Amino acid sequence: MRAWAQSITAALLVVLVATLATVTANDGATQAGSVRMVQTTQQPSATPAARDDRPNLVFVLTDDMRDGDLDHMPITRRLVADRGMEFTDAISPHPLCCPARAQLATGQYAQNNGVQHNRGVHGGFGALDPTREASSWFRDAGYRTGFVGKFLNGYGPQDVRPAGWSRWDALTRGVYDYVNFSMTGDGDPRRYTDSYVTSVIEDHANRAVRDFAESGDPFVVYAWHLAPHYRITPEGGRGLPPAEPQDQDLFLDARPESFDDPAFNEAHVSDQPAYLRHLAPVSRDEVSAENTARLQSLQAVDRAVGSLVDTLAEEGVLDNTYIVFSSDNGYSLGEHRFIGKDVLTDEALQVPLLVRGPGITPGSSSDLPVTLVDLPTTFAALLGVSPAWQVDGTSLAPTLRGDGQAFRDTTLIQTGRTLGDGWSHRGVRTERYLYGTDGTDGFLYDRLLDPEEMVNRIDDPAYAEVRGALELRRTELVGCAGWTCNQVFGPLPEPTS
Repeated sequence: MRAWAQSITAALLVVLVATLATVTANDGATQAGSVRMVQTTQQPSATPAARDDRPNLVFVLTDDMRDGDLDHMPITRRLVADRGMEFTDAISPHPLCCPARAQLATGQYAQNNGVQHNRGVHGGFGALDPTREASSWFRDAGYRTGFVGKFLNGYGPQDVRPAGWSRWDALTRGVYDYVNFSMTGDGDPRRYTDSYVTSVIEDHANRAVRDFAESGDPFVVYAWHLAPHYRITPEGGRGLPPAEPQDQDLFLDARPESFDDPAFNEAHVSDQPAYLRHLAPVSRDEVSAENTARLQSLQAVDRAVGSLVDTLAEEGVLDNTYIVFSSDNGYSLGEHRFIGKDVLTDEALQVPLLVRGPGITPGSSSDLPVTLVDLPTTFAALLGVSPAWQVDGTSLAPTLRGDGQAFRDTTLIQTGRTLGDGWSHRGVRTERYLYGTDGTDGFLYDRLLDPEEMVNRIDDPAYAEVRGALELRRTELVGCAGWTCNQVFGPLPEPTS
């Protein structure tokens, strides 16, 4: 009986082994046949890259945009502000193109990064150390990095590529022309003579996002636009920013918000600092025309933000990407009779700042007195990267995540010049006061009583103690670095009656 059972078991094992061998052979033949068939038609598709789950970041920057201009960018408001956090008291503490962008490139104030003006020995790209540019923090941590658009003033086709960018596509010639310009093309320079610069930046930024997303690596992409900066032709002529054809009939009757500001064409400016004291009243028609052109030019940026969000969604990375939107500085449109920037008034200092991304409550806001200097260290904190040098800003990551955080009560503000030591007016901004001086000429505004900054209290005896306390803070901050730029000094004295 045992022998019979053993023979049956042996027979079953033989059948089982034979069956498995046949199935394996058939599967192998089928796979081999499939491979041969594919090879006669097309190459097999590449195996999808394993995705690194660290978050991405996209930073969209405009040029000379007023904070209130955001009300005329419905796509950006809907897709970034309404889906993220708006900082309602954000400023550019050095409100001029090149110093502002240098702050964003380094996380440092001008006394530490060397860029005090747009040009001169203390200004322009030549004053920046291109090896100390924050993109290297992300590259060294394994991020793909891409820059598209306007970098620092004076950057040209022969200048070195800042060290940290995987893809570098910066404007070089005709930077302010809008339709006749050149870009580095990541090593393949190209001149554009019949393209609109905003659309080109939009297309190249989207391409960088697609390429980086498909690689599976985390990425950082900066899309730094030109609008709504006034136009400068290659011949040096200055004019209004041109719009894309589809926007040329928009905002023709738009009323500039500055018209409703009591400081517009301020009647008495004799007490103001020297850069405002001798100005003639501005033309309402010219201000209206510039406002219309600026808003028209921003519509292409608004659409570019929308297409960028669409691209992130199509690549499946939108929910894991921080989107940041801001401007390099604000812009005055007739307040205190002034048109432009590079002055220490709220119109020039104030900028929009929106952040959307993982962990940020949609539709939230913060009134922290933040600055552009805070953004690089914030980006590093959000992406889990360590800055490679001492930074002067404070990370906003706790606030973005819904946590409370201690914050400085006094912020350094300053402007530069092309001559001398490179400095013009330097001062401080608190919740109540705006104070600054160049050593001989200064201002002190009590923004609680005078939010339009029309009364200069610099020589008012009632504010002597206030001025003295603010001067002590200014003296402390003009040479600050790192944590010393972010101090809590405590209460200020009240004006005397």
